[in-house]
Amino acid sequence: MKVFEYDGGFMKAALLLSRLTLLNIIWLICCIPIVTIGPATAAQYYTANRLFCGSTEVLQNFKAGFKLHWKRAAVIWTAFALLSAAFAAACYILTAAAVPGSTALISISGLAYLTAALTMLWVYPVMINFTGSFAEILFNSFVFTFMYAPVTLIAAVFYGISGFLFIRFTFTKGLCILFGPSLIVYGILILFEKVFRKYR
Repeated sequence: MKVFEYDGGFMKAALLLSRLTLLNIIWLICCIPIVTIGPATAAQYYTANRLFCGSTEVLQNFKAGFKLHWKRAAVIWTAFALLSAAFAAACYILTAAAVPGSTALISISGLAYLTAALTMLWVYPVMINFTGSFAEILFNSFVFTFMYAPVTLIAAVFYGISGFLFIRFTFTKGLCILFGPSLIVYGILILFEKVFRKYR
C-alpha cells in the first residue's frame, strides 16, 4: 500500500516520531543529574534542529550539541533555577508574613519571573541557530520574546497544552513522558524557523 511506502508521508512521520522518542529518552536520562538539565536541553534542541534539517542521526548529534553548548547552557540553566527558587521563596515569605504591599510586590515579581520564563523559550533556539556571546544570546532572546510576542505565546501554549494533558488524563502521561518534550521542541523550532530565517 502507498501509505506504507518508505518515502510516503506516513512512514516519514513514523520515522521522525521514533527518532524524537529516542531523543526524548536520551534527554530524560541526561537530566537525571539536575545540574545537567541545561546542557541536555541545549543538546535536545540541537538534535531536533538537525532532524528538522534532514539528519537522521540522534545520539551523535546529541553528543555534538552537548559538547558544543554545555558551558553556556549550564550557566543559563543554573541562573534560571536560582531565579525560580528565589521567586518561590519570595512568594512564600510575602504570603506567609504580614508584609505591607505584599500583593503589589508579588505582582511585580510575578511579572518579572514571567518575562524570564518566556525569554527562556527563545534562549536555546537562539543559542543553536546563531553565534554570539552569552550576553548577546540573552539580549537577542529577550528582544525576540517581545518583538514576536504572538509566536512566543504560541510556543507557551504548546507547553501549556502538554502540561494540561499530562495532569488531566492518565493515558496521555505515558505519551508525554515518551516523546512529549522532544515533540514540543521540534514544533517550536519549526515555529521559530520563520523568524530566524529573516536574520540569517
